[in-house]
Formats: sequence, structure tokens, C-alpha cells
Amino acid sequence: MSVENVRSKAERLEQRVRALNLATAALLAAVILVEAWQIWRSREIVERIGDLLTIAAFLYVAFRFRGNVAVQSMPAGLGLTGSVHFYRDQLVRRRDLSAHPWRFLLPFVPGVTLSLLGGVFDGTPTQMAAVAAFGVALFAAVAWWEKRRAVTLGKEIDELEIHCP
Repeated sequence: MSVENVRSKAERLEQRVRALNLATAALLAAVILVEAWQIWRSREIVERIGDLLTIAAFLYVAFRFRGNVAVQSMPAGLGLTGSVHFYRDQLVRRRDLSAHPWRFLLPFVPGVTLSLLGGVFDGTPTQMAAVAAFGVALFAAVAWWEKRRAVTLGKEIDELEIHCP
């Protein structure tokens, strides 16, 4: 693997992460605004508490993981060894974050649960079970996706170590 190939991959990773961080910040702001609007509009106390807990979870996760999702800029004069180590360190950070998705999913469980169930307490047991199943499926799908991403990043790290020991 050439220096230019490593540098090119590192630059693409940096661009992807910066774009993802910008999109995440915009999504975070939008979700907090929607949740605040729902708190203001809703009459159901359980749903309002769920929305408040969801906002708290978003703020906690954003604060807790702010350093882990940021990508460092690659120094311009980095040589082969430095480029490989820099790129590998970035991949390892991303892999380690994706390998443990429940660290950032668990804070959302109480708020999402109360929000989903808040409006269906008057519903039939079948409706309540369907809402609960949807919530569990949503969290399981996100966890699966992140675990899959961790495996993909692990393979890329292994490939990098084989070609540039």
C-alpha cells in the first residue's frame, strides 16, 4: 500500500466523518426541537416525561461521545509510518465506538419507551405489544448495524496491518 493510497484513504475518512458530524449536529438540533414541541403540545404526562428523557439522552450522548466521533486532521508533512499509524488510529477509534453500540443506545431506552407507550395505555394489549415490539426492533436494528460496521472497520484495519506492518 503506497503512501498516497494511505493518505487518500485517510483524507476520505476525514471528509466522511466531518460530513457525518455536521449531519448529526443538524439532526440533533432538529430532534430536540421536535421533542420540545411535542412536550409543549402533548397532554399525556407519560409521553411528555418520555420526550424530556429523550432530550436528556441526546444531550448526554452528544457530550459523552464528542471526542470519540471527531476525526483529527492529518498533518500535511506526515510520512509513510506516520500516515499509516494516523489512519489506523482513526479506524480503531471508529471501530471501538461501533463495537459497543449499547453504550450510546441505553440512555434512550427510558425516554423512547415512555414516548411510545404514552399514547397507547388506553389501547388494546395487541396494540401495546406491537408498539413494544417496534421499539425493541428499532434498538436491535441500530445495534446490529453498528456491530456490522465494527466488523467492516476491523477488516480494513487488518488489511492495513498486512500491507503496512
